[in-house]
Amino acid sequence: MIIIDDFIQDETLLNLINNDKTFFTDVGKYTWWDGWWKSPANTPKKQLAEYIWRYNSPDKSYDIEGFEYWTGVYGPDNQVQELGTHYDKDEEHYERTGEIIGPVVGTVFYPKNVPFKGGYLEIEHPDGVFERIQAKYNRLIIFDAGGCLHRVTPVTEGIRYAIAINLWKHIPIAVQEGSMNIE
Repeated sequence: MIIIDDFIQDETLLNLINNDKTFFTDVGKYTWWDGWWKSPANTPKKQLAEYIWRYNSPDKSYDIEGFEYWTGVYGPDNQVQELGTHYDKDEEHYERTGEIIGPVVGTVFYPKNVPFKGGYLEIEHPDGVFERIQAKYNRLIIFDAGGCLHRVTPVTEGIRYAIAINLWKHIPIAVQEGSMNIE
């Protein structure tokens, strides 16, 4: 696991993300992007993925087909306060076979500087103990999203904003069959 505070140094990109009125309008909606090597980074979410993985990645050795991303907004006044314990996985493949195929790596980024309480990202270690990581503005977390259980604890005050970006070695079935949003 890698945690990088004050990750985005490009003020223009931070402002673009924070001023984009559509950035959090599709909360929980999974979207696929086949990467800058196949199509342009023409949205703030794609620009963020490119900023992380093309220009500032601590590990550029990943051989991937593309990115799956979605936003999360959690808070006591929202419909969703937390995200239960889970593996990130190819959901359609799991439904059909019971086999978990996960992404190569997962990314969580916190793009909004707003106060809230709770909303910790908890990631299980091989010994069964969960590590608790505070959600913090401009913090990037990189971890084995498909290989370890993780969750978001309840947000008790305010609103927690995040974007998750998974890197996939294979194209998930929902993308192949056209049931996932593709940009």
